[in-house]
Amino acid sequence: MNIDIMHDMPAADYHEAKALSKSGLDQFRKSPAHFRSWQDGKTRNESSPALEFGTAAHCAVLEPERFILTYRMFTGDRRTKQGKEDFQLIIDNGQIPLPVDQWNNLTGAAAAVHAHPAAAGLLDGIKTEVSYFAEWSGIEVKARLDGIGKDYIIDLKTTQDASPAAFAKSCAQFRYHVQAAWYQRITGINRFIFIAVEKEAPYGVCCYELDQQAIDLGNSIIDEQLRTFIECQELNSWPCYPSTTQTLSLPAWAARQSE
Repeated sequence: MNIDIMHDMPAADYHEAKALSKSGLDQFRKSPAHFRSWQDGKTRNESSPALEFGTAAHCAVLEPERFILTYRMFTGDRRTKQGKEDFQLIIDNGQIPLPVDQWNNLTGAAAAVHAHPAAAGLLDGIKTEVSYFAEWSGIEVKARLDGIGKDYIIDLKTTQDASPAAFAKSCAQFRYHVQAAWYQRITGINRFIFIAVEKEAPYGVCCYELDQQAIDLGNSIIDEQLRTFIECQELNSWPCYPSTTQTLSLPAWAARQSE
Protein backbone atom coordinates (compact mmCIF):
# COMPACT_ATOMS: atom_id res chain seq x y z
CA MET A 1 0.00 0.00 0.00
CA ASN A 2 1.45 3.33 -1.11
CA ILE A 3 1.23 6.07 1.53
CA ASP A 4 1.68 9.79 1.02
CA ILE A 5 2.49 11.75 4.17
CA MET A 6 1.91 15.49 4.13
CA HIS A 7 3.32 17.78 6.81
CA ASP A 8 2.00 21.32 7.27
CA MET A 9 -0.86 20.73 4.85
CA PRO A 10 -3.54 23.39 5.42
CA ALA A 11 -6.67 21.94 6.96
CA ALA A 12 -8.80 23.40 4.16
CA ASP A 13 -6.72 21.58 1.53
CA TYR A 14 -7.02 18.32 3.45
CA HIS A 15 -10.79 18.60 3.72
CA GLU A 16 -11.08 19.45 0.02
CA ALA A 17 -9.33 16.21 -0.97
CA LYS A 18 -11.99 13.75 -2.15
CA ALA A 19 -10.42 10.70 -0.49
CA LEU A 20 -12.60 8.80 1.97
CA SER A 21 -12.07 9.74 5.62
CA LYS A 22 -13.48 8.42 8.87
CA SER A 23 -15.87 11.38 8.88
CA GLY A 24 -17.03 10.32 5.43
CA LEU A 25 -17.45 6.78 6.67
CA ASP A 26 -19.72 8.13 9.43
CA GLN A 27 -21.89 9.79 6.79
CA PHE A 28 -21.92 6.59 4.73
CA ARG A 29 -23.17 4.73 7.79
CA LYS A 30 -26.39 6.75 7.63
CA SER A 31 -26.80 5.96 3.94
CA PRO A 32 -24.77 6.12 0.72
CA ALA A 33 -26.99 9.01 -0.41
CA HIS A 34 -26.15 11.00 2.71
CA PHE A 35 -22.45 10.40 2.08
CA ARG A 36 -22.64 11.65 -1.51
CA SER A 37 -24.57 14.74 -0.45
CA TRP A 38 -21.99 15.41 2.29
CA GLN A 39 -19.05 14.79 -0.04
CA ASP A 40 -20.47 17.17 -2.63
CA GLY A 41 -20.71 19.85 0.04
CA LYS A 42 -24.50 20.05 -0.03
CA THR A 43 -25.03 19.10 3.61
CA ARG A 44 -21.73 19.97 5.31
CA ASN A 45 -22.04 22.05 8.42
CA GLU A 46 -18.54 23.40 8.74
CA SER A 47 -19.35 25.53 11.76
CA SER A 48 -20.97 24.75 15.09
CA PRO A 49 -20.17 25.82 18.65
CA ALA A 50 -18.82 22.35 19.49
CA LEU A 51 -16.72 22.20 16.33
CA GLU A 52 -15.38 25.72 16.79
CA PHE A 53 -14.42 24.99 20.40
CA GLY A 54 -12.76 21.73 19.41
CA THR A 55 -10.78 23.42 16.65
CA ALA A 56 -9.63 26.18 18.99
CA ALA A 57 -8.77 23.66 21.71
CA HIS A 58 -6.62 21.66 19.31
CA CYS A 59 -4.77 24.84 18.44
CA ALA A 60 -4.36 25.85 22.10
CA VAL A 61 -3.04 22.45 23.17
CA LEU A 62 -1.05 21.33 20.13
CA GLU A 63 0.07 24.64 18.60
CA PRO A 64 0.07 27.26 21.37
CA GLU A 65 2.14 29.75 19.38
CA ARG A 66 -0.37 29.66 16.52
CA PHE A 67 -3.23 29.93 19.02
CA ILE A 68 -1.95 33.29 20.25
CA LEU A 69 -1.64 34.53 16.67
CA THR A 70 -5.02 33.18 15.54
CA TYR A 71 -7.28 34.01 18.49
CA ARG A 72 -7.73 37.01 20.75
CA MET A 73 -9.78 37.48 23.89
CA PHE A 74 -12.66 39.91 23.44
CA THR A 75 -13.57 41.69 26.67
CA GLY A 76 -16.07 44.20 25.33
CA ASP A 77 -19.84 44.26 24.99
CA ARG A 78 -21.06 43.71 21.44
CA ARG A 79 -24.35 45.35 22.33
CA THR A 80 -22.59 48.71 22.47
CA LYS A 81 -21.17 50.74 19.60
CA GLN A 82 -17.66 50.59 21.08
CA GLY A 83 -17.94 46.85 21.61
CA LYS A 84 -19.00 46.28 18.02
CA GLU A 85 -16.07 48.37 16.80
CA ASP A 86 -13.57 46.53 19.01
CA PHE A 87 -14.94 43.16 17.89
CA GLN A 88 -14.63 44.11 14.23
CA LEU A 89 -11.12 45.47 14.78
CA ILE A 90 -9.97 42.04 15.96
CA ILE A 91 -11.44 40.48 12.82
CA ASP A 92 -9.86 43.15 10.62
CA ASN A 93 -6.51 42.28 12.19
CA GLY A 94 -6.95 38.71 10.96
CA GLN A 95 -7.76 37.16 14.34
CA ILE A 96 -10.76 35.35 15.74
CA PRO A 97 -12.35 37.07 18.75
CA LEU A 98 -13.29 34.83 21.68
CA PRO A 99 -15.53 35.74 24.62
CA VAL A 100 -13.77 35.83 27.99
CA ASP A 101 -15.40 32.63 29.28
CA GLN A 102 -14.50 30.70 26.15
CA TRP A 103 -10.93 32.03 26.20
CA ASN A 104 -10.57 31.01 29.85
CA ASN A 105 -11.95 27.54 29.16
CA LEU A 106 -9.61 27.02 26.21
CA THR A 107 -6.49 28.21 28.01
CA GLY A 108 -7.55 26.33 31.15
CA ALA A 109 -8.00 23.09 29.22
CA ALA A 110 -4.65 23.55 27.47
CA ALA A 111 -2.86 24.20 30.76
CA ALA A 112 -4.48 21.13 32.32
CA VAL A 113 -3.34 18.88 29.45
CA HIS A 114 0.24 20.12 29.66
CA ALA A 115 0.22 19.72 33.45
CA HIS A 116 -0.97 16.10 33.23
CA PRO A 117 2.07 13.78 33.47
CA ALA A 118 0.95 11.19 30.91
CA ALA A 119 -0.49 13.70 28.46
CA ALA A 120 2.53 16.00 28.67
CA GLY A 121 4.84 13.06 28.06
CA LEU A 122 2.87 12.00 24.99
CA LEU A 123 2.93 15.53 23.56
CA ASP A 124 6.67 15.97 24.04
CA GLY A 125 8.40 16.01 20.66
CA ILE A 126 5.41 15.00 18.54
CA LYS A 127 4.67 16.20 15.02
CA THR A 128 1.23 17.78 14.79
CA GLU A 129 -1.51 17.92 12.13
CA VAL A 130 0.01 15.29 9.83
CA SER A 131 -2.07 14.17 6.84
CA TYR A 132 -1.94 10.64 5.43
CA PHE A 133 -3.26 9.52 2.03
CA ALA A 134 -3.42 5.93 0.84
CA GLU A 135 -5.36 3.57 -1.43
CA TRP A 136 -7.25 0.41 -0.43
CA SER A 137 -8.77 -1.82 -3.11
CA GLY A 138 -9.01 1.13 -5.47
CA ILE A 139 -10.48 3.44 -2.83
CA GLU A 140 -8.53 6.58 -1.97
CA VAL A 141 -8.53 7.09 1.80
CA LYS A 142 -7.14 9.71 4.14
CA ALA A 143 -6.58 10.57 7.79
CA ARG A 144 -5.39 13.72 9.57
CA LEU A 145 -3.52 13.00 12.78
CA ASP A 146 -3.59 15.42 15.69
CA GLY A 147 -0.15 14.25 16.67
CA ILE A 148 2.30 11.47 15.92
CA GLY A 149 5.19 10.31 18.07
CA LYS A 150 7.88 7.74 17.40
CA ASP A 151 5.54 4.76 17.68
CA TYR A 152 2.13 6.15 18.59
CA ILE A 153 -0.69 8.40 17.44
CA ILE A 154 -2.42 10.84 19.76
CA ASP A 155 -5.89 12.25 19.30
CA LEU A 156 -7.19 15.11 21.43
CA LYS A 157 -10.84 14.98 22.44
CA THR A 158 -12.68 17.75 24.25
CA THR A 159 -15.59 16.43 26.26
CA GLN A 160 -18.01 17.26 29.03
CA ASP A 161 -16.88 14.25 31.07
CA ALA A 162 -13.44 12.64 30.74
CA SER A 163 -14.05 9.92 33.33
CA PRO A 164 -13.48 6.31 32.16
CA ALA A 165 -17.16 5.36 32.20
CA ALA A 166 -18.31 8.50 30.39
CA PHE A 167 -15.54 8.44 27.80
CA ALA A 168 -16.23 4.78 27.02
CA LYS A 169 -19.79 5.84 26.16
CA SER A 170 -18.43 8.64 23.98
CA CYS A 171 -16.23 6.13 22.16
CA ALA A 172 -19.27 4.02 21.33
CA GLN A 173 -21.52 6.97 20.48
CA PHE A 174 -19.06 8.78 18.22
CA ARG A 175 -17.38 5.62 16.87
CA TYR A 176 -13.95 6.45 18.20
CA HIS A 177 -13.10 2.74 17.95
CA VAL A 178 -13.65 3.02 14.19
CA GLN A 179 -11.43 6.09 14.09
CA ALA A 180 -8.65 4.31 15.98
CA ALA A 181 -8.80 1.29 13.67
CA TRP A 182 -8.95 3.55 10.58
CA TYR A 183 -5.87 5.54 11.60
CA GLN A 184 -3.95 2.43 12.59
CA ARG A 185 -4.70 0.82 9.26
CA ILE A 186 -3.66 3.85 7.19
CA THR A 187 -0.48 4.65 9.11
CA GLY A 188 0.64 1.17 10.14
CA ILE A 189 1.12 2.48 13.69
CA ASN A 190 -0.55 0.28 16.28
CA ARG A 191 -0.72 2.54 19.32
CA PHE A 192 -3.58 5.04 19.21
CA ILE A 193 -4.00 7.11 22.36
CA PHE A 194 -6.80 9.52 23.20
CA ILE A 195 -6.13 12.55 25.36
CA ALA A 196 -9.53 13.49 26.78
CA VAL A 197 -9.92 16.89 28.41
CA GLU A 198 -13.04 18.45 29.88
CA LYS A 199 -14.31 21.73 28.45
CA GLU A 200 -14.94 23.38 31.80
CA ALA A 201 -13.20 23.65 35.18
CA PRO A 202 -11.59 21.71 36.69
CA TYR A 203 -10.59 20.60 33.16
CA GLY A 204 -10.15 16.95 34.04
CA VAL A 205 -7.69 15.08 31.83
CA CYS A 206 -7.17 11.37 31.21
CA CYS A 207 -5.37 9.33 28.54
CA TYR A 208 -6.94 6.21 27.06
CA GLU A 209 -6.12 3.33 24.74
CA LEU A 210 -8.94 1.10 23.50
CA ASP A 211 -8.62 -2.62 24.12
CA GLN A 212 -8.13 -5.08 21.26
CA GLN A 213 -11.79 -6.09 21.27
CA ALA A 214 -12.80 -2.51 20.51
CA ILE A 215 -10.18 -2.20 17.75
CA ASP A 216 -11.28 -5.52 16.21
CA LEU A 217 -14.87 -4.28 16.20
CA GLY A 218 -13.74 -1.06 14.53
CA ASN A 219 -11.92 -3.01 11.82
CA SER A 220 -14.95 -5.22 11.27
CA ILE A 221 -17.15 -2.16 10.79
CA ILE A 222 -14.64 -0.63 8.38
CA ASP A 223 -14.49 -3.82 6.28
CA GLU A 224 -18.27 -4.07 6.11
CA GLN A 225 -18.73 -0.44 5.10
CA LEU A 226 -15.93 -0.57 2.53
CA ARG A 227 -17.54 -3.60 0.85
CA THR A 228 -20.78 -1.65 0.51
CA PHE A 229 -18.86 1.43 -0.64
CA ILE A 230 -17.17 -0.55 -3.43
CA GLU A 231 -20.56 -1.92 -4.54
CA CYS A 232 -21.97 1.61 -4.72
CA GLN A 233 -19.01 2.76 -6.79
CA GLU A 234 -19.24 -0.17 -9.19
CA LEU A 235 -22.98 0.28 -9.71
CA ASN A 236 -22.81 4.08 -9.53
CA SER A 237 -25.78 3.80 -7.22
CA TRP A 238 -25.97 5.65 -3.90
CA PRO A 239 -29.29 4.66 -2.29
CA CYS A 240 -30.86 6.28 0.75
CA TYR A 241 -33.39 4.51 2.99
CA PRO A 242 -35.24 1.25 2.14
CA SER A 243 -37.74 1.61 -0.70
CA THR A 244 -40.32 -0.62 0.97
CA THR A 245 -42.54 -0.02 4.00
CA GLN A 246 -40.73 -0.92 7.22
CA THR A 247 -42.12 -2.28 10.50
CA LEU A 248 -40.75 -0.48 13.55
CA SER A 249 -40.32 -1.55 17.15
CA LEU A 250 -39.86 0.99 19.92
CA PRO A 251 -36.41 1.12 21.53
CA ALA A 252 -35.94 -0.81 24.77
CA TRP A 253 -35.83 2.36 26.90
CA ALA A 254 -39.36 3.26 25.81
CA ALA A 255 -40.74 0.09 27.37
CA ARG A 256 -38.86 0.75 30.59
CA GLN A 257 -40.42 4.21 30.87
CA SER A 258 -43.86 2.66 31.35
CA GLU A 259 -42.75 0.44 34.23
